Amino acid sequence: MKLQSPWLVASFLTMATAHPWSRAIVDPTYFFTFGDSYSQTGFSTTGKQPNASNPMGNPDLGIGTTTNGPNWIGYLTTSENSTTVLSYNLAVGGATIDNSLISAYAGDVSSQIKLFEDVYSTKPITAPWTSENAVFGFWIGINDIGNGFTTTPAETYTPKLISRLLSLAETLYANGARKFLFLNVPPTSRSPFFLDQGNATVAAHAAYLSVYNRNLKSMVEAWTKDKGEDVTTVFYDSWAFMTKVLDDPTKYGFPDSTCIDDDGTSCVWWNNYHPGMKYHLLQAEDMKPLLKEGGLGGW
Repeated sequence: MKLQSPWLVASFLTMATAHPWSRAIVDPTYFFTFGDSYSQTGFSTTGKQPNASNPMGNPDLGIGTTTNGPNWIGYLTTSENSTTVLSYNLAVGGATIDNSLISAYAGDVSSQIKLFEDVYSTKPITAPWTSENAVFGFWIGINDIGNGFTTTPAETYTPKLISRLLSLAETLYANGARKFLFLNVPPTSRSPFFLDQGNATVAAHAAYLSVYNRNLKSMVEAWTKDKGEDVTTVFYDSWAFMTKVLDDPTKYGFPDSTCIDDDGTSCVWWNNYHPGMKYHLLQAEDMKPLLKEGGLGGW
């Protein structure tokens, strides 16, 4: 079993040492990502495709995000890495795991996976990935929780969401994916958007979110154990990292935990629901060693 999380380290990156020009060093990491507005970059599968000189492909770095600049994917692709990473980011703002479970106005992860199958599963010349050099990342659940916590019971409904996410990971596995990154949901209950709605709403949202994250962690651990050595999985605890930032914002260069500034750097929050690019850089910096130690590729 290969499982990496903030609380468990069970695999390490094996570096090729036989020759400085070995395949393990020169191959890029093909980074396929799925999610919502915390991940979106406005990438189009019909636009310019990523290459070594332009690893984001389209649009330019920092465009199409909700941070006033790059987000975590942009940073992990362009600066917080040790070798070439190419980003194929299919995330869409407003997305849920599956609109048939929690309705949303945007394309869900289910449709994002379908798009991957239609465009990239055949390993076209624009993305000649292999099971060894491709990483598949999920950061999803924010809208599932935000849209569902007032109308569905967490203990019985979040397992349905997680089960559907697992089936989507299995779809990628069936297409040859073997390296996976899962991020849990950050404490969006502490965003200005929810704080403005009062303590009762904050508490209800936070409780639902906690159940979702607990079930996601259990799913990833069980699935990784079931797949054994065939799969490498990294679990990143974004809830824990954002909590550290919000609990001690001045340590990270922010005046407090609730201010908003659309410059993306002066405050944690770019708007009342989305953190700015400085927060995303801090998170990417925190993720980088975990991805390296977890054996996912170019970090």
